[in-house]
Amino acid sequence: MSGRHQLHDATGVVASLDNGDYLIVAGDTVPSDGVTGYSVGCLFMQTDGSAGSALYVNEGSNTSANFDEVGTV
Repeated sequence: MSGRHQLHDATGVVASLDNGDYLIVAGDTVPSDGVTGYSVGCLFMQTDGSAGSALYVNEGSNTSANFDEVGTV
């Protein structure tokens, strides 16, 4: 079994690909459409504690992200 993962800095990046694109990210604010550096299929977990959407997936590209909600809580 693997150990628990902890964020190492304030970026919120939990995992990234070899090319540097983000794969799993956590944070208070969902990235804006059109930003770069998020892999196709990147998961973003919104952690601001508000009701509503909490999990998003990048359905855009690594040069123009488009995060859409996966589910609500």
